[in-house]
Amino acid sequence: MSSQNLLVLLVISFFLPYNCLGDPPRNASSTSLNRVKRLSDGDFDDDSIALSNYCVSLRSRAADKFFGDNHFCSGVILAPMFVMTSAHCLINKRRVLISSRVLLIVAATLNRLKYIPNRTFVTPVAHIWLPESFTMRNKQDLGLLKVKNPFPRNNEHISIARLPVHPPLPGLKCKVMGWGRMYKGGPLASYMLYIDVEVIDSKLCAKLLGVPSVEYVCAFDIDDLTAQQPCGGDWGAPMLHNGTVYGIVTVLAGCGVSHLPSLYTNVHSNLNWIHEKIISSAGSILLVPALFRYLSIASMWYLFLIL
Repeated sequence: MSSQNLLVLLVISFFLPYNCLGDPPRNASSTSLNRVKRLSDGDFDDDSIALSNYCVSLRSRAADKFFGDNHFCSGVILAPMFVMTSAHCLINKRRVLISSRVLLIVAATLNRLKYIPNRTFVTPVAHIWLPESFTMRNKQDLGLLKVKNPFPRNNEHISIARLPVHPPLPGLKCKVMGWGRMYKGGPLASYMLYIDVEVIDSKLCAKLLGVPSVEYVCAFDIDDLTAQQPCGGDWGAPMLHNGTVYGIVTVLAGCGVSHLPSLYTNVHSNLNWIHEKIISSAGSILLVPALFRYLSIASMWYLFLIL
């Protein structure tokens, strides 16, 4: 082969990969951008860092291969020793309450896959409570967990959420955060993401879902361009407004469907049960029941410590 022909072949081989791949066609580029958009439906910004202080990751006692791969639900911190989550996170497929010994609570974990010394807080669970109406009639989908080790007060990455003093009204704008699937059937998020939702009227919710009535708080993203909703792995995630928890993710009706709302357990409707369990667990403190709604859980816990 002549040196001239060899030079031509080298030049062709140099440009061949570029010519074969070429510039991506318009449709392919659009598909790629759409996929990226779907994978980033939840927001991650400075608000994520602040919101992650309230949220905890519920995990099985042992990781499969690496730290954080055993996450299955989220929860919210209500007091130095109490977490609230969805009741569905605390039962097995036969609807039997799981043992507290198989659970771990991980707080201050913006990235659920990363353990940061002197920041990430891990504690076993001492006790679990579920409402009787959930186990018997599938109502009151929430559960309380008492941790073995109290959340440290000197950890700036841990915050206690407030309980509501009034029910969530239609039009209330909230944020829902967690490490759930980034789209239906997709992978769990590594970093905690949040979405913006708005509470809607219960009658409108029932109409959208095609049911006679609903007993939950209904909320969804009213922006058709984003259509953000909780997905698998977000059960138990809190619906917060300015640090107050109004709902707990319970039914993922809107995951992957832009026109359907998701359902949240109404925290305000369950205040008496929440107060009763925490106070009875904390000790024998005589408080007028009507006073409960005017005290935060943190305040009641402080009373327990000084009495």
